[in-house]
Amino acid sequence: MKGNNTMNKFNKQEKKAYDFLLKNEDVDIATILDVVIKSNGLIGVGLISLQKGIEQHIKTYMPKEKSLDKIMN
Repeated sequence: MKGNNTMNKFNKQEKKAYDFLLKNEDVDIATILDVVIKSNGLIGVGLISLQKGIEQHIKTYMPKEKSLDKIMN
């Protein structure tokens, strides 16, 4: 994980998640997604909605990347 400069960019909720990840370095993104999916009972359309939400969120970090739609579709 990155240093304290990264911490200044986080809002309160993001800081809580970051602190959790620092304390639990063995937890990876796949495990976190498993917990989100299972705890919300996502199946079928719910999973598709989650996928689209994740894709849209990732795009906010890459606003000038035009090929992202081709890669994700």
